[in-house]
Amino acid sequence: MSKSGFIAIVGRPNAGKSTLLNSVLGAKVSIVTPKAQTTRERVLGILTEKQGQIVFIDTPGIHRAKEGGINAFMVNEAREALESPTLVWYLVDPSSAPKHEAAVLELLAPSKAPVILLFTKSDVMMRAPQKAALERFQVDLKQALADKGIPLVESFRISARRNEGLKQLLALSWERMPEGPFYYPDEEQISDRPVRFFVAEKVREQLFLHLGQELPYSCAVEIESFEEPGGDKKLTRIEAVIHVERESQKGMVIGKGGQKIKEIGQAARAEIERFIEGPAFLGLRVKVLKDWTRNAEALKKMGYHLPEKGKNA
Repeated sequence: MSKSGFIAIVGRPNAGKSTLLNSVLGAKVSIVTPKAQTTRERVLGILTEKQGQIVFIDTPGIHRAKEGGINAFMVNEAREALESPTLVWYLVDPSSAPKHEAAVLELLAPSKAPVILLFTKSDVMMRAPQKAALERFQVDLKQALADKGIPLVESFRISARRNEGLKQLLALSWERMPEGPFYYPDEEQISDRPVRFFVAEKVREQLFLHLGQELPYSCAVEIESFEEPGGDKKLTRIEAVIHVERESQKGMVIGKGGQKIKEIGQAARAEIERFIEGPAFLGLRVKVLKDWTRNAEALKKMGYHLPEKGKNA
């Protein structure tokens, strides 16, 4: 009998959740940038091996969010991922501290799912003073988990970029998976999301990489049309809209003489072509959707459905 189960990957913004998922799957299903809160929605990653199938839930970074906006949506995505997982991978940046992890602990406590505590970026914490501080932090955080009644399976350090600790992590995780059937029968499938979702994410990733610190958080990407090759058509033709919140932001995304949006489009198209394994045309336009990150109807148009009142306390 094969094994199967769900693993929720949680942690604060920029803890390395998406990098870890991509490393485990050997494929890029979650976008990664140096900026915090790049991930907005839950993304499922599917690992099928001879033992069985693990479905990973990559979540947005957990933080304190005001009610009614895009940040409330992101925190609720993480909360819902913790409703019934088989196991939780709790990622912690070694430069954090117990007080900064309070919001994560609050979401983990009612879940009662067993937790593997993972201190990420172990390759940058090698000097003696840093190692001593990290060891103190580990002890304090384990105690905080115990105080909240959160069941801890194991704790160790990993580096997803260097593939350090991942073999041990997967072996331990397989041990915790119960017997069960595959959730996704196609053994080659690595995510539940459609191609259009990943295309939009490739564009959004380049917005984070090519624009200033704050502007990408005001951008959303909508795929207006996606035409696959067929007949006389030799390439995939994609038309996308980048929505911003204010008129002044529109000019910043387009850039002088259209140079900025050209750079974004070229970089995104290259990533899309790698993903779909074929040539593509990518058309980009920029439109203003006023204050969309704080407007419930605009958020719904972008596919971000806010939690019901009382659920995102």
